[in-house]
Amino acid sequence: MKVQSFFALTALVMAALALAGCSGGGAAQSGSNEFTILGNDNFRFEPAIVTVKAGQQVKLTFKNAGTVEHSFAILKRGTDLNHMMEEAHDEEARHDELMLEIHELAAGASASETFTAPTQPGDYTFACLVPGHAQAGMVGTLKVTP
Repeated sequence: MKVQSFFALTALVMAALALAGCSGGGAAQSGSNEFTILGNDNFRFEPAIVTVKAGQQVKLTFKNAGTVEHSFAILKRGTDLNHMMEEAHDEEARHDELMLEIHELAAGASASETFTAPTQPGDYTFACLVPGHAQAGMVGTLKVTP
């Protein structure tokens, strides 16, 4: 009877581990169509790299986990972040260079947007456009896969 109990317990543990492995650990996993990105006062995004499939409908939630205002924007392919920051005062030009923008959020606030991932695979920059934040390192990458 003890050997049967041992095998039953082993099978139960293995099944639990297999289910845990399938559950995923974060919204940044490839193929996920919903994810949350945190902005913090270390001028970093968590996660800093997010992978989505080309052409996929994506729901993004940006949460300001810091104590100062932060924003979130995904730049269109080929847009230079430094040029973008120079044009920050020109709302129309800025709009033309962005795929998605969540304006400044107060500490603790969050906002969600749904967008369609680009159909062209590659790396797209996302950044906090509050003056000085991207330059301090608040930049990440949206990886679009086929």
